[in-house]
Amino acid sequence: MTVKEVLALAVEHLARADLQKQLEELSDNAAMKGELASLLRAYNLVENELAVDVLPLKAEETLSAEDHLIPWSAFSYAPAGVRAVFVSGYETCFEPQKEGLFLPRLKAGKAVVRYCYSPAPKAIGDEGEFGGRVTARLLSFGVAREFCLSRGMFEEAKLWDGRYQDAVRAAALPRRALAMRARRWV
Repeated sequence: MTVKEVLALAVEHLARADLQKQLEELSDNAAMKGELASLLRAYNLVENELAVDVLPLKAEETLSAEDHLIPWSAFSYAPAGVRAVFVSGYETCFEPQKEGLFLPRLKAGKAVVRYCYSPAPKAIGDEGEFGGRVTARLLSFGVAREFCLSRGMFEEAKLWDGRYQDAVRAAALPRRALAMRARRWV
């Protein structure tokens, strides 16, 4: 799902035909202004909120350490939290520091780092970070909420927040496989 699809759905929820028309006429590389820029900002806020607070985006990378340190700039994504570090297949201790990830037991070499990350800000033509259980509808509810808050429409924001929170709870619930109990013959 693209950012533009999510924004179009949010504008439809808000019943803003003027913004719908502007969005349809907008090319994927165009500079955003006014209310469309606010919509894009709302999208980036919602995507970051989901990634940091609710459904973390996870990555695993093999990185090089020098002098017990892996600099933050070596990571492909902006880390929001390191989950585990493995050296030679064994989990090792680590300490996040200002300069990077400190590994007291590894002076130099490679380590596999599992971490959660914050998504980079998106442009109108970009693909979203989420898929699967996080639908365009869920994201559009959050975008509508943030857009209403930024415009001072607090009652409408409260309505969209309720729908957004319900959709997030439904997406975050673990799904169990349906099973039928075995029949027993008497």
